[in-house]
Amino acid sequence: MKYFFTLTFIYIAFKFGSAQNQNSYSQLINKGWQLCLNKDYKASADVYEKAFKLKNDIPLSHRYNAACIHALAGHKDRAFHHLFFIGHTLKWSDYNHLINDSDLSTLHKDKRWEELTKLILKNKNEEEVHFDKDLVRILDQIYFDDQSTRNSIKSKEEKFGRDSKEMDALWKDILKRDSINLIKISHILDAQGWPPKDKIGKRGTSTLFLVIQHADQETQEKYLPLMTKAMNNGHLPKRQYAMFYDRLMLRRGKRQLYGTQLAISKDSKKPYVLPLDEPKTVDKRRIEMGLNTMQENLNRWNLIWDVEEYIKRLPQIEAKEKALNAKKHN
Repeated sequence: MKYFFTLTFIYIAFKFGSAQNQNSYSQLINKGWQLCLNKDYKASADVYEKAFKLKNDIPLSHRYNAACIHALAGHKDRAFHHLFFIGHTLKWSDYNHLINDSDLSTLHKDKRWEELTKLILKNKNEEEVHFDKDLVRILDQIYFDDQSTRNSIKSKEEKFGRDSKEMDALWKDILKRDSINLIKISHILDAQGWPPKDKIGKRGTSTLFLVIQHADQETQEKYLPLMTKAMNNGHLPKRQYAMFYDRLMLRRGKRQLYGTQLAISKDSKKPYVLPLDEPKTVDKRRIEMGLNTMQENLNRWNLIWDVEEYIKRLPQIEAKEKALNAKKHN
């Protein structure tokens, strides 16, 4: 009995310590990112490196961000270290992003840059050997049309204000592009179903997801079975399916399942989690879908995930959303 108790104690302590490390990691990453946004690149780079010592399976996006921050801070060796790691070990293949990322411009004259670009281009060619080049070309253009305008939302909103005529014009442009993109995507999906990822790649898959995610409820209902099948067959990332499913559930007037959908409060100007089903077990569902925890997700806004407080506020949140939806339909 004593031996069993000792093992159990060690197991619990290990799990608790792992959770603490994970929490510390996400907090450090959030702090490092905030320092980066404030253009304190050297301090940001130091914080990222401290975070990386706490975790073995560092996400590709975190390593890439660290590489950019090191480049901006003038730490060329560390920048190349992370870039070569994601090229060799993680087989990163986004060649176009690499050569067009201005954050890495300080590395271009270094002799290692040519070696790096050759490596990423090699990964890209190996990944795309079975691609449908014509279809990928169409999807790449749709992706650009979907994201290029949305990427300017924050800067224009900060410059002109959320209710400005400039923002109205931007949203009209976005909605017009969404309509055109949906017609193109519908033709593809209706003709051939959901293309396998080895035919269109990660970017192509993300393009299909984004266009449907931005579509109306009727369209989302139409493609729900197709997307569910694609997710089950490994041709649509679970995390993207979770975001799609949550948005659709909210549109049906139900609660979301994975907590991916947030809204901005007009009063506090801060995000809040839209109605969520079974909040106490949301992290388990999120992890199963390849998402981070609720707290890790909310760190970017310096918010605390207090599940008990959220449960208390849930009726109020639901009442508010029902009132807003009723107003939209009137």
